[in-house]
Amino acid sequence: MTTTTSRALALSVFPDAAATIEALAQLFIERAAAAIEARGVFRVALSGGGTPRPLYERLAEPECAERVDWSKVHLFFCDERCVPADDAASNMELVRDSLVSRVSIPEGNVHPMDGTLAPAEGAAAYEKVLGDEPLDLALLGMGGDGHTASLFPGGAELDAGEARVAAAVSPNAPTDRITLTLRTFGEARELVFLVLGADKAKRLAGVESQARGETMRGETLLPAASVSLAGPRPRWFIDAPAAAALDSGGAAALADFGVIGMAVMGRNLAFNVVDHGFDVAVWNREADLMRSAVAESEGRLTGTATYAEFVATLERPRRILMMIQAGKPVDMVLEALQPLLDEGDIVIDGGNSWFEDTRRREASLREVGIRFVGVGVSGGEEGARNGPALMPGGDVDAYERIRPVLEAIAAKTEHGDCVTHVGADGAGHFVKMVHNGIEYADMQFIAEAYDVLQRRLGMGPEELAATFKRWNKGPLSSFLVQITAQIFAKADPDGGWLVDRVLDKAGQKGTGRWTAQVALDLGVSIPSIAAAIDARVLSSMKSDRLRFAKVLKGPKVNADLGITVDDVEAALYAAKIGAYAQGMALIHAGAEEYGWSIDSEEIARIWTGGCIIRARFLETMMEAWRRNPNLANLMVDEKVSTELDERQAAWRRVVGSAVSAGIPVPGMAASLAYYDALRSARLPQNLVQAQRDAFGAHTYQKVNDPEGPFVHSEWL
Repeated sequence: MTTTTSRALALSVFPDAAATIEALAQLFIERAAAAIEARGVFRVALSGGGTPRPLYERLAEPECAERVDWSKVHLFFCDERCVPADDAASNMELVRDSLVSRVSIPEGNVHPMDGTLAPAEGAAAYEKVLGDEPLDLALLGMGGDGHTASLFPGGAELDAGEARVAAAVSPNAPTDRITLTLRTFGEARELVFLVLGADKAKRLAGVESQARGETMRGETLLPAASVSLAGPRPRWFIDAPAAAALDSGGAAALADFGVIGMAVMGRNLAFNVVDHGFDVAVWNREADLMRSAVAESEGRLTGTATYAEFVATLERPRRILMMIQAGKPVDMVLEALQPLLDEGDIVIDGGNSWFEDTRRREASLREVGIRFVGVGVSGGEEGARNGPALMPGGDVDAYERIRPVLEAIAAKTEHGDCVTHVGADGAGHFVKMVHNGIEYADMQFIAEAYDVLQRRLGMGPEELAATFKRWNKGPLSSFLVQITAQIFAKADPDGGWLVDRVLDKAGQKGTGRWTAQVALDLGVSIPSIAAAIDARVLSSMKSDRLRFAKVLKGPKVNADLGITVDDVEAALYAAKIGAYAQGMALIHAGAEEYGWSIDSEEIARIWTGGCIIRARFLETMMEAWRRNPNLANLMVDEKVSTELDERQAAWRRVVGSAVSAGIPVPGMAASLAYYDALRSARLPQNLVQAQRDAFGAHTYQKVNDPEGPFVHSEWL
């Protein structure tokens, strides 16, 4: 058992006793479910006295009782008076009357201490009943003298050594007691104190001072403080009267920021926030993940057991970041949080949510005075920990209130913090969605360059690593090119190169598909992004491709390769411009459709650091929109169009060479076709429209009157 000599109390202060009891009841229910799911049983130790009776009665009410699988709950006791089990002074009698007799718990799952035995004999007997398995939860109270369970100030039971249960002597009758020891509490998975009422305020302040290492010379360490220092950091559920003697009525315990969700992204963002000097409270559905995050933070994060406790721990107006799975889970969490929140509180969704869901949630919460901000977060695990690119959308005032935190944790470049308010309601998630679509395309272009280099120019991983490393020092400098060089350089411990061991099936989580879907809805052409999505789908058809490869014949490859490494570099750069141009066109269309005021230069700026698509080219994009904020398409900027013109010959050679060799380059070809279509004053769609009119009387407009009326002709 480890002992800490200084530790501030983890306080959750509620306005009154009823709110405190309700929060603790919800903790009990959640902890029971989590323990049963993880270990098949919930081992909990209960205390006696008048303070916890309302808690037990609340747990026995059908609304709560029906949410607990009592057949898998085992009730132990923190202490007991040496009286018969049916004595009015017995803790067992209290628990039987208020809880056990009202719920469907098997008799064999209730483990009372035998108060008819001599204290030492009863302690030895209960140690066998308790066993070696740690308690999942111990519910403790605090007496007016600072005792807890039957651990009294200066009592011998405080020094019980390795014993898990000990005899104790109370200063008040009945004096003989049996109690769990500091060792048992120290080994428990979780400890919770319930303290109510103004009569406990001064003693609670004393416990807090001692827990922080402020014991006066000669002062006896209060047992409640000893337990607080003995093992897992306890949670203190207290009402406002009990908190009255604490600094600012317990305000010292309030956190600046809250994070829900302790999977990789939420955990790392919480660490990032706390690293920048903010006090952070966290909650997770699976308590073990939360506890491990708190432990990894060395106590800098404040773990909370229930939504009510989490909300009560936060300074108002509350700022809460959700990092959870998109879709229904977000609505479920919001449904649980909303009754606990106050007008003006801010909830932030940092997941990859569908922007229309964000618009709906923002409007719904706005009606009850709660601000909702959808924030696109890019950068992966490393970015979340050390600085992501952030794309917040929502109420401007809400953004200003969370801005200090977002600017502190965002990636930093010479262009500033990689965060800006991108627009109202769902704009942040819309921009993140498009960012991911561009990411799909960029990765596809790189994969195609790799395929051409190895199949057309015969390069192996070592040459490829050197090539991409060189490219990363030039115009193609980017995060994706950088990691590609590192991937090619990674040797397989079993011999060869690790990249060659990776199955050629690429997964996707849906944001790319959303991008294509929205583009169709808004009538925006994004062929490069769509091609990248299709390429992933085709890659997933591995078994089909293996069969089809035996049937479908390709061309005979011309011995004259006709392209160079520099040509592939130029083609990759030009194709990349196509994806960015398409993505920004979609953002502009979304802004027009949904009434967002989006600054294109700012979008490019916040993508220069932290995010997956960060690249040197983004500085060119910034310059383009600085020259012309109303630029219709990135490709027609004077500098960008010049760069495309300088590279188009190489671009065409690479695409042509790949096609002639039967190497699929759908992304590069799509970008090239997009470029050619944009520069074509006349396209063959006059024939398409004539066909539509011929078979469906869909009408058409005439070349000599492009804004004139639609007419129909008899073609057939």
